[in-house]
Amino acid sequence: MSEATPTATRVAGVALEHPLLNAAGTAKSLDDVARLARSPVAAVTLGSITKAARDGNAGEVYASRGTYAVNALGMPNRGADFYRDVLPEMAGVTHEAGKPLVVSVAGFSPEENGELAHLAAEGGCDLVELNLGCPNVWDDGEQKRIMSFDPELVAASLRAAAGAGVPVGVKLSPLSDPVLLGEVAAAAAGAGVRFVVSCNTFPNGLALRPDGRAAVDVGYGGVSGAAMKPVVLGQVSQLRALLPEAVDVVGCGGVRSGQDVRDLLAVGAVATGLATAFWDAGEDPGVFADVLADWLD
Repeated sequence: MSEATPTATRVAGVALEHPLLNAAGTAKSLDDVARLARSPVAAVTLGSITKAARDGNAGEVYASRGTYAVNALGMPNRGADFYRDVLPEMAGVTHEAGKPLVVSVAGFSPEENGELAHLAAEGGCDLVELNLGCPNVWDDGEQKRIMSFDPELVAASLRAAAGAGVPVGVKLSPLSDPVLLGEVAAAAAGAGVRFVVSCNTFPNGLALRPDGRAAVDVGYGGVSGAAMKPVVLGQVSQLRALLPEAVDVVGCGGVRSGQDVRDLLAVGAVATGLATAFWDAGEDPGVFADVLADWLD
């Protein structure tokens, strides 16, 4: 496929062969990046990267139930110092395959988001995604705040990332309050956002084992998978109406088939991200080929 084909699209001006990407959380290492670069994805999404290395949450962190999944991975990654050294090689592998590199970063303050955005851009990525919606981060038994729900933190994070040299977007939580959704969209647009990824997992879901205990050891986790599709369609549709035309929307959540891709594009997304179907397939990149073939059929 070439840029001129009907399948081509753009996110914040960056050309993609087609609208199917891996969502953040599915690539952490150079091997992950290389494997996805060889897959049919239109761009490789790395991360999320935090400033300090994180082991992620302990014990069982993922429970799939077919129509939905609950995860509390806790953003395991090797931290900013590691990625500062290896990002140029990751970018080289991705670019050699003819694909852009998207880097997802997750600071725990606007200042950290800015620092990580600049690190990612200096490492050679094409787009930076500020992950402001991860609900699965626990430290010392307490859950960290989800920045998506605070318009001031959204805007401050984007302002801190300004001048990174590549387009910067935000990944948001699902925001069921339409007034808050409008406030967050306005804050992001006013702070220069170039694209919005909608949406991260629904916070604080609960899956149970047969004996009634929580299936995820920290208790609650983010809900993803097919059950999220109507939520994501609603979020993308509303954001497309709220945001300036120049700000692109990427739909993420519930993508398992070509029809899911078509539906997200129909309500205003320019591209779509997929993670749960990849995990449920045993991290087989062939799932991207299957969805893409179904979309093209």
